[in-house]
Amino acid sequence: MNTEKQTNATGTPNNPNAGILIYAMQNLGYDNYVAICDIIDNCIDANATEIKIFVAKKNNEFKIIVEDNGHGMTLKDLDEALKFGSNSNHDELVDLGKYGMGLSTAGLSLADKTTVLTKSEDSDTVYKSATDVEIIKQEDAFVKFLGEASIAEKTFFESELEGAESGTIVILEKCYGVKNQNVTQFSSKLIKEVARKFRRFMDSIVFYVNDKKITAYDPLMLSSEDKAYASEIYSDDEYEVSWVDRITGETKSGKIHAKLVLLPDTSQSKAKDLGINIANQGFSVLRNNREIAFGVMPWYHKHNSRNRVRGEISFDSSMDEAMGVNFTKNNIDMTDSVDHALKAILKPQIASMTSRLSTSAKTSEEEMANHLEAEDAINKKSKVLITPPVKREKRDSSETGEEKEKRKNISEEEKESRQRMPKKFQGANANVKFETRHCGQSGAIFEAEQQGKTTVIKWNVDHPFYIRFVKENQDNKTLVTSVDFLIYSLAVAQIHAIGEDSDKAIMVDNIISTMSINMKVLLS
Repeated sequence: MNTEKQTNATGTPNNPNAGILIYAMQNLGYDNYVAICDIIDNCIDANATEIKIFVAKKNNEFKIIVEDNGHGMTLKDLDEALKFGSNSNHDELVDLGKYGMGLSTAGLSLADKTTVLTKSEDSDTVYKSATDVEIIKQEDAFVKFLGEASIAEKTFFESELEGAESGTIVILEKCYGVKNQNVTQFSSKLIKEVARKFRRFMDSIVFYVNDKKITAYDPLMLSSEDKAYASEIYSDDEYEVSWVDRITGETKSGKIHAKLVLLPDTSQSKAKDLGINIANQGFSVLRNNREIAFGVMPWYHKHNSRNRVRGEISFDSSMDEAMGVNFTKNNIDMTDSVDHALKAILKPQIASMTSRLSTSAKTSEEEMANHLEAEDAINKKSKVLITPPVKREKRDSSETGEEKEKRKNISEEEKESRQRMPKKFQGANANVKFETRHCGQSGAIFEAEQQGKTTVIKWNVDHPFYIRFVKENQDNKTLVTSVDFLIYSLAVAQIHAIGEDSDKAIMVDNIISTMSINMKVLLS
């Protein structure tokens, strides 16, 4: 046993072998398009209003240039820009960069030589910084050029950013890391990636690839000018989640915004044109309004029945630890608590959306009016009921006693107005809504779905159970309301089961299915 006293190594240099480490950094598995988008992040953080990407091949050498008219960099900022783990200030609520690895690592993954030309708003000098893998390997040290640009480089800078008071140009040469060296194919894929990843910035920033202006692509298809091809928003809510800090053990909390939509119902040929298919199913994940993943969610399973189901979750970079975002910003690996919370909230809604796609049309508003009394009673007692696992917003504490009383006492005139009012215009914060549909005698007695924070119960008006206990007893409000309470309680149990455990969900579904079949036989 070694009993020698261990010396304190604090402060002892432990510099890496640059020649070996640089090779490792070039082979991190950085996707080419993700790397370029990381460079674009810097342009956006610099408040650029115009970003141009050029992809070219000359003398069999692939070359990529990214230009922006942002605020540029001082010499000190430029010195940091090409360091691994650069010490740059970032606003985590809005900035896309954070880890100080974007430009240096992204550049290395694509090219052996990275040159940056930049001019800040308060300077007339164009500065240059350049790294070359060959020189780093030769000197076995992380070295770079840092200083003023040459006359030729300054002329090039001014011609490219003509009229701009400031800006930055990143030039990537010796692009041995580019996997597809076909310029046309590479550019085409890059346009699609930029159009989708930066769609939320395209109202204020103009993007170009090889002088072709890029238009935003929204996978949720909510911005379609043609109403026939516009999506329907199914739910659009913010949810609070919590997790335990893996270092301090402290419980933290944050908010995630989730949006679910049903894509337009179109012909097969139009659906193909719009990309409404199994390959494009799933969730788009946005961090600080920039997409970092598409079509992902651990518990979401793609199926042809969900071709029209799309989702989007968004958060700011203060949630990076909980969402498992690393410096490449190209995926998520959520902590278990966050994953389970989102699963409990979103999976039942996805199941409901899938079910809706095969459900028949609604019945009349007069039929739905039979259930208003139960709806009101459930909503008023929601605080003491077991309800589906969604977070509720706190009511405005500034509400006066008079306003509270007014909210509690709905007049007969208002109730009558509600009967005439289509359901979609009723209170967005309702805990339950009843709907009625024609699904045939062999259909289930009811179907339930979770729309954001609202549980929707869909009675099958053709089932003998509904006919016997509701239709034939319309004047007996106590009986009809009691039956509504029974079905609501079953629906909540079903939604809970879907969010908690797939085996439990199957069991509850079987109970409801057996109940529907037996009641049909017994009451017919």
